[in-house]
Amino acid sequence: MKKSIVFLFTALLFSWLFPSCEKEVIDYMESYYTESMGLKSVTIDSVRAFNSKVDNYVTMYPSEKEHPLYPKIKTNIKMLHLA
Repeated sequence: MKKSIVFLFTALLFSWLFPSCEKEVIDYMESYYTESMGLKSVTIDSVRAFNSKVDNYVTMYPSEKEHPLYPKIKTNIKMLHLA
C-alpha cells in the first residue's frame, strides 16, 4: 500500500513537471504572409530584408516552397519590384 502511494505521488509529480513532450507547431509561412501584407508601408530596405528572410527560410526548409501561402508571399514582394 505504501509503495503504491509513493508511486502515485511520483507519477503526479512528473505529470505536473512535464505536462507534455509535444512542441507547439508554428506556421512560419502564415506569419510571413501576414507580414507580407504590410510591405507597402515600410521602407525598401525593410522589404529587401524580409525577402532575404523568406529566401533563407525556404533554403533551410525546401518543402515550404509547396506551402499554399508561399506564392502569395512572393507575389506581395514582387508587387514592389524587388524580386
